[in-house]
Amino acid sequence: MRAITLFILPLILLVGCGEEIQNKVEQAKAKDDPNVPLLIPCEACREGVAKKTDKCPKCGHPTADSVVAYKKAVEAEKIVAEQERQRKLAKQARTKAAHEKLGDEFTIPALNLEMIWVQPGTFTMDSPTTEADRGIDETQHKVTLTNGFYLGKYEVTQSQYEAVMNHNPSKFKSENRPVENVSWDDAVLFCDKLTEIERKAGRLPEGLVYSLPTEAQWEYACRAGTTTAYSWGDAITSDDANYNWDGNWNSGSDFKETRDVGQYSANPWGFFDMHGNVWEWTADWYTAYSSGAQTDPEGPATGSGRVNRGGSWVDTGPTLRSALRHSYDPSIRANRLGFRVGFQQQ
Repeated sequence: MRAITLFILPLILLVGCGEEIQNKVEQAKAKDDPNVPLLIPCEACREGVAKKTDKCPKCGHPTADSVVAYKKAVEAEKIVAEQERQRKLAKQARTKAAHEKLGDEFTIPALNLEMIWVQPGTFTMDSPTTEADRGIDETQHKVTLTNGFYLGKYEVTQSQYEAVMNHNPSKFKSENRPVENVSWDDAVLFCDKLTEIERKAGRLPEGLVYSLPTEAQWEYACRAGTTTAYSWGDAITSDDANYNWDGNWNSGSDFKETRDVGQYSANPWGFFDMHGNVWEWTADWYTAYSSGAQTDPEGPATGSGRVNRGGSWVDTGPTLRSALRHSYDPSIRANRLGFRVGFQQQ
């Protein structure tokens, strides 16, 4: 028995050594893998560590398994990316089904609120450097919207707002004028309540909700395929929109207040008052743009101001340009601030 034990023990040691050698060979192969970046973040301090380094030069954390960890992370990212792709495909399918059911235009019965379908597509957002009166935050970039959406044909009116919210905060009272003196929070609450009303009425397609449009969706609908400063061209007159066209907000011949929606010509896609009357809240927090192409941008997760677009009755002509960006604290209310409702997949 003693002889057998003495014979087996070296074999066990050899097998153990063999496994250790194999593991080292595999690690060496991994470290030489050209598909792995030259520098891998340290698991402790995130400092870049060379592939063939056994510990982080900054914090001393062992990194012998960092290549293996990196490969596992890459595989996990692939899984997440595929899940996101499947989520987007499902979202597109639900959007398509809703469009087939509702058509290019539909009306919310209780409010007589008309909605227009906007096809997905790609456009150039913001202004060229040659555009007169452009702002420094209007960096041009390509934007692709992969999902179609609905948007209100008109700004939300006072009668529509009151029907949902049970009060009318506007200064310039008239049922067919746009509601104003509403904060971003007020506009979001209106959308949430409208969604619930339509859900209870059984008129809400799967996955769709009423919401504010993103900033990109708003400009896409405002431009309506145009590349000029305004959706009708590069110049503006008092025949085009309700704005402060005579240079003084409290004097002169302009209206000096809001007007009923739809008093001026619609843009090429059928939307009224995208320029002037009231500023329109969008969903996004304000941030600076880069020149890189973006797909379905939704703005940053946090910020200090929510974007509003389009200019108002109190503003001068250049402020009404399709590309001009503006923001307010989401709690601010003013008699130049209103909104237009969107309808899209969550």
